[in-house]
Amino acid sequence: MTECRRIVSLLPSATEIVCALGAGDRLVGISHECDFPAEVAGLPPLTAPRIDPGRPSGDIHRDIGEVLKQALSVFEFDGTALAAAKPDLVLTQTLCDACAVSLDQVRDALGKAMDGKVALLSLEPATVEDVWSDILAVGRALGREGRAVALVEGLRGRLAALSRSVAAAERPRTACIEWFDPLMIAGNWVPELVTIAGGEPLLAEPGA
Repeated sequence: MTECRRIVSLLPSATEIVCALGAGDRLVGISHECDFPAEVAGLPPLTAPRIDPGRPSGDIHRDIGEVLKQALSVFEFDGTALAAAKPDLVLTQTLCDACAVSLDQVRDALGKAMDGKVALLSLEPATVEDVWSDILAVGRALGREGRAVALVEGLRGRLAALSRSVAAAERPRTACIEWFDPLMIAGNWVPELVTIAGGEPLLAEPGA
């Protein structure tokens, strides 16, 4: 893959991965939710919510439902800003349409604004191993595969050390709640992290 020099990241975790690989200076556009690390401040946001994220969780849930009934995305995507950014790589996700712009939105905007001549990498991690795979995929796209391998090895080592440090401790029964109204339990990689940290995850299965 040709090394990408101008990157748009539409996902906070992808933005953090790019910066962790030492390529933050290549970012030319981000999502409205990207706020870490500090070096991304001031980069043009290419997305915006159609709802008010400051409302109570029940109201947000109902607002999202109304938006989806209209066959709209929960997020607006600025195709004009995308064209102005002139990326050669766009990072997005296919895990959750309520969490970030949809893959179809991104493809449509790229087709209209960039004639489709842009590399598109979509991340969809369901487990901790998937997270490592996504980091490696971003590293390959950036021409920094060696740094990605080192980053993953370092993260693996940190989690392994954590797991060893709590191996003999009592394991508290732990429920991770990510939304209150309606009640939603955190799944995907979160039960794995609870186990690694010395807890017994409740109400969710790893990867589900």
